[in-house]
Amino acid sequence: MSRLQDRELVVGVTPFEEPNAPLVVALARAGAVGVLDLGRDALRARAALADVHRWWSGGFGVRVPAGCPLSPTDLPEQVEMIVCGPGSGWSAAPGRRMLMEVVSIAEARAAVRAGASGLVAKGAEAGGRVGTTSTFVLLQRLLADPEICVPVWAAGGIGPHTAAAAVAGGAAGVVLDAQLSLVAEMELPGEVAAAIRGMDGSETAVVGGHRLFARPGLRTGDPETVANRLGARDLGALPMGQDGALATPLAARYVTAGGVVAATRSAVIDQLRGAAPASRGGGLSVMQGPMTRVSDQAGFAGAVAAAGGVPFLALSLMSGEQAGVLLERTATLLGERPWGVGILGFVPPELRQAQLAAVHRARPPYALIAGGRPAQAAPLEEAGIQTMLHVPSPGLLDLFLAEGARRFVFEGRECGGHVGPRASFPLWELQLQRLLSYDDAHGCAAESHVLFAGGIHDERSAAMVAALAAPLVQRGARVGIVMGTAYLFTEEAVTAGAIQPGFQQAALACERTVLLETAPGHATRCADTPYVRTFTDTRDRLVAAGVPREQMWGELEQLNLGRLRIASKGLRRDGEELVTVDENVQHEDGMVMLGEIATLRHAPTTIAELHTQVTEGAAEFLATRVAELELDPTPAQRSATPAARPLDVAIVGMAGVFPG
Repeated sequence: MSRLQDRELVVGVTPFEEPNAPLVVALARAGAVGVLDLGRDALRARAALADVHRWWSGGFGVRVPAGCPLSPTDLPEQVEMIVCGPGSGWSAAPGRRMLMEVVSIAEARAAVRAGASGLVAKGAEAGGRVGTTSTFVLLQRLLADPEICVPVWAAGGIGPHTAAAAVAGGAAGVVLDAQLSLVAEMELPGEVAAAIRGMDGSETAVVGGHRLFARPGLRTGDPETVANRLGARDLGALPMGQDGALATPLAARYVTAGGVVAATRSAVIDQLRGAAPASRGGGLSVMQGPMTRVSDQAGFAGAVAAAGGVPFLALSLMSGEQAGVLLERTATLLGERPWGVGILGFVPPELRQAQLAAVHRARPPYALIAGGRPAQAAPLEEAGIQTMLHVPSPGLLDLFLAEGARRFVFEGRECGGHVGPRASFPLWELQLQRLLSYDDAHGCAAESHVLFAGGIHDERSAAMVAALAAPLVQRGARVGIVMGTAYLFTEEAVTAGAIQPGFQQAALACERTVLLETAPGHATRCADTPYVRTFTDTRDRLVAAGVPREQMWGELEQLNLGRLRIASKGLRRDGEELVTVDENVQHEDGMVMLGEIATLRHAPTTIAELHTQVTEGAAEFLATRVAELELDPTPAQRSATPAARPLDVAIVGMAGVFPG
C-alpha cells in the first residue's frame, strides 16, 4: 500500500473554531483524521465529544484554540491527536500525537524543542491566527530547516491540486477547515452560508493578528480581544481564510466531507504519479519575469537566454524612444533565441501607444501585460507575438477565457513589487479549477499556455508547481514558471548591470519582507530596509495630521517614486538629469523590491545553476519524493493485474421489512 493511503494524509478540522460532531465522524469514516475544534464554550464542546464517542468507535483528534475551557482530562480515550497553537497551555501527552500550529520558523523551532510530534504550517492566507508568511513559502522554509525533525502538515490555501503540491514538496499531509464549510454535514446560519457561497478569495482581512471575513465596518483590535470573539454564529468575527472561496466548488462537485477527502487523496496520488514522468521529459519552461528598474539591460537578458531561460525586459514607464533603443539592442544581441517584453496595461494611453510601436518594430517572440485585458493582447497576437496576461482573480479568468484569451500568468502575493490580494496556493487552486472546468466544457487546454509565479526559486518549489500543474500538462497545455526575485541572487545580475552590488547585498541579508500600502489594494513588497521606516513615519505623520485619505495616498505614492532606481541602479533624478548616489544613500533611501523567497536564499549563485535547480533538479527531487512515497510501481507490479480501485458510490438509503 502506498504511504499516501495513510489516514493522516488529510486532516480535517471543524471550521471557524467551533465543534461539529457530524463533520468529524464523516471525515473519520472517509479515512481522514477528523479533528473536533473544541471552541470556547465548555457545554458545546462536551456535548460534541459525547456525540463523536457515541457515533464513532475509532480514533479522532481535537483542536485546542486559545481560551479553550476544557483540559486534557476531559478528553475520551479515543482522542489520538491534539492540534493546538501557542498559548493553549496544553502539553504533549503519552499515547497522543501533539501537532502544534506555527506561523513562523521561530515558532516551529520552539515547538520542536517543546516536544511537538508534528507541525501545522499555517500560512498567512489561512483563517484565524496567522503570521505574515504564506503557506507556500512557510512550508518550504520549515521543510528545509535542519532543526525541524518532525512531520509537517500544510494549512492555508489547500485544495486537491495544492494538496498534491504540498506533499510533493515534502509535507506529511494537509489540513482542511473552511474548505469544508458548505459540505452536507455542515449547518451554518443563512447569512454566513450565503457570504461564503459568494466568496472569490478577496473578502478577508487580518485584524488583531487573525484573518477574518472582512465585512463592512470590521475594526482592528488586539489579538486576545479578537480571539475571544471568533465563531460562526455571525459574520462579526468569522475566522476565514482565502481558501474559504474553495468551499463552494468543492461542495458543488463532491457534496460531502467524504467526497472532498476522496478527491484530495486521489489528486495527490494521481498528480504525483503524472508529474514525475513529465518532469523527466523536460518539465517546466523557465521565464525570467519583467522587473521594473532591474530587467532593463540587454546584457542581462542575454545572460538569461544563454542559460536556457526566456528573459523579459520591463518597459515600465520608458518613453517610446527609450523602449525602442532597448528592444533593438536586445533583438540584435539575442538573435534567434526567445525573449519577451513586459508591458503595464494601465500606463497613460499615449505612452502605451509609443511603447507598442517600438514592440511591433522589434517583434519579440513573447509579451506579458500586467494589468491588461484581452483586447490589449489581440494586436500583439495578430503580429505573431505570443502575449500572456496577468490574471489575479477567478472572475477575471472567466471573463478572459470567454473573450478568447489562452495565455495566462498566475502570480501569487509572495512576489516582489506590486502584489495582488491572493497568495499563490489559493490563487493557483482557484484558477486551476476554473481552467479545468472550462476545458471540460470547451476542450481548449491544448491551446493554453499557463505560467505560475510567486515563491518559486529552487528544486523543491519547482517540483511543487510541477505536481500542481500535472492535470494541465496531461491535457496538452504548455506550463512554465516565472521567477524574478531568484535572479537577484545571481552573479550576472550585478555584472550585467541589472542591479548594483548593494542591492544584492540587501537581498542576501533579507530576513523579512514587508508590504508598503499606499492605498487600499495598492501594496508593494520589499525588503525591511531603512526606507521602510521613512515610509511608515511619513504615513503615521499624515494620519496624525488628519490629511484626507486621497491626499495621503497621493503623497505616499509620490514618496515611493524613484526609490527603486536608487536601490537598483544607484541613480536619483535631479530635475531632468539622473545623478549617481553613493552606497550610503542607496542603503538609506532605496526601496529594495523583492519577493518572500528572499528570506530563503542567503548565498549568491549563477543563472545556469538557478536554471538547473528548477529543471533537472526539480525532476530529480520529484522522482525521489515519488519513490519515497512508494508511488512508482515496480516492474512486477506493472505486469500484475491491477488491484480494484474504490468507486465513487454513495449509499443514500437503507430499509428493512421485519415480522410484526
